[in-house]
Amino acid sequence: MPTNGALTWLIPDAYLAAPADDDPINKNHESICILNVSPDDANVIFDFYFEDREAVEGIAITVGAKRCPHVRLDKPEQLGGYQIPFDVPYGVRVRSDVPISVQYSRMYASGGKIESLITTIAYPVE
Repeated sequence: MPTNGALTWLIPDAYLAAPADDDPINKNHESICILNVSPDDANVIFDFYFEDREAVEGIAITVGAKRCPHVRLDKPEQLGGYQIPFDVPYGVRVRSDVPISVQYSRMYASGGKIESLITTIAYPVE
């Protein structure tokens, strides 16, 4: 029986831009969408890597069985309290104990409107 997804995913180009204004809905942010089609919960670990500082590893979340959360990277409460620094390039490794699929998105917004949105499937490591 084939699996759906991979256990490790890489996102080499991440960048959380500082908020452009006080709009609570349309503001700069990144998200990692995790699709878990397994009948088992996924124990997911985020590791963050930087050019000019030590890595931050072992940020853990649980993704429920047959769920698809969008983890907002500008919201520390969704990352166990860890605040990703603004305006600093970084990369992310996403690890799981069951196969998952990972998508990364970045949105720039100001003045209450979306200026640009990029999204890509992360790189699955076999």
